[in-house]
Amino acid sequence: MRRLTTLPAGLLALAGLLVSTGCGTTPTAVPAAAPPPVSTVVESDEFNATDVMFLQMSVPHHKAGLEIVRLAEDRAVRAEVKTLAAAIEVTQLSEVDSMTKWLADWEQPEKAGDDPQLHAGHGGDHSTSPEAIAELAATGSGEFEKAFLNLLIAHQHNAVAIAKLEKEGGINPQAKDLAARIFDSRTAQIAQLLGYLD
Repeated sequence: MRRLTTLPAGLLALAGLLVSTGCGTTPTAVPAAAPPPVSTVVESDEFNATDVMFLQMSVPHHKAGLEIVRLAEDRAVRAEVKTLAAAIEVTQLSEVDSMTKWLADWEQPEKAGDDPQLHAGHGGDHSTSPEAIAELAATGSGEFEKAFLNLLIAHQHNAVAIAKLEKEGGINPQAKDLAARIFDSRTAQIAQLLGYLD
């Protein structure tokens, strides 16, 4: 059987460039970690409706997240905020590639549909609206960083909620492994982002 590997070392090193050393302190760079161990997750084609919904919700959610973090590229934000945004972009691009591949392999559509009632049974669709992203894009330079941090915190909180649904109800091992990694990484990012607001 094929085995999945965890994120490549380069992605982990980029995602781990900044670590908040406490509330209100200046984040410091950490050295690149050794290559991650091979995951023990064995690929499976078995999936249920929760696995499919997790991916169908996560793909557009990730794409909205990419729109958000890319706004920080050319705006007046602290270097550490810009670095974290770049790390999030790299990670989420990789995750979108995996998720769209799994949906294709399972012969499932990438999108569940536009009916808002589709997500009523699991707390809504947890998306960040195009209007909220457009409002952030239009924010003046003096207020941009604070608005960016607040929107990204809310967005990553929704990613945690989506991942929790998969952790509790999914059966596909690679999807559940991704959900666990999303849950942990976004929870850590939220703590880091909150530190930047202090």
